[in-house]
Amino acid sequence: MKPAVMKDMVSLGSEFEGALAEARRANPDIRWYPYRILSNLGHLQQILPDDVQQTVGLGSLKWSVLDVGAADGDLGFFFESRGALVDFMDFPATNFNDLEALRYLRAQRRSPGALLEQDIDRGIVLNRTYNLVIALGLLYHLRNPMNFLMTLAQHGERMVLSTRVATQLPDGTDVAKASLAYFLSCRESNNDPTNFWVFSPLGLSALLKRSGWILKKSIIVGATPSNPVDPDKDARMFAYCERVPNWDDLWRHHDF
Repeated sequence: MKPAVMKDMVSLGSEFEGALAEARRANPDIRWYPYRILSNLGHLQQILPDDVQQTVGLGSLKWSVLDVGAADGDLGFFFESRGALVDFMDFPATNFNDLEALRYLRAQRRSPGALLEQDIDRGIVLNRTYNLVIALGLLYHLRNPMNFLMTLAQHGERMVLSTRVATQLPDGTDVAKASLAYFLSCRESNNDPTNFWVFSPLGLSALLKRSGWILKKSIIVGATPSNPVDPDKDARMFAYCERVPNWDDLWRHHDF
């Protein structure tokens, strides 16, 4: 019997992207999400623990995973292909194609996980615990990011997260060593009225800590220096977190 061959996440993601591309070509009438979600695997490979990556590489990740803000579901389907049971969370009114693509791919792949249609900006309800939560590119779109993170800590043992961060204010003031958040005016960034909060890296670290998460490893990709407004000054922080041991106390007091 041949030993299992382990590949790195980026290589596996490239192969899996090809399979999804075939599904997209088979249904050109769907308005598919235009960005390469699986390119994020290169960043996740830098922050996920080695043992997790090895399990993913061997295709034996027997975890329950929640893919929040799933778009067309590329990342969730990738982890599903590596052995995980994946639930998808998104909302038709804020999804790029009203969830048409995600529903199509779930049916085509006979995905056993659930589709949770919830507006994450209005609070979410979960009825189970997940080994891993994926929450990429969401935090700056939320009016109340702390409530979102605290709710996830009640139902997720681990989390990978990304969001826009800034080391300067729009006027050039250096805030790299300050724990703060910049609150955007309507359409101030990317002409998008759903952009609200852009944290400094220290501000995001403090937010995670006070929301019940232990930041284990992070990287920042993109512009240096960065600011919360200009397209050519966009930077993203990717973080791998584990929830605090006393996560059940999060809503009972404020000592986090």
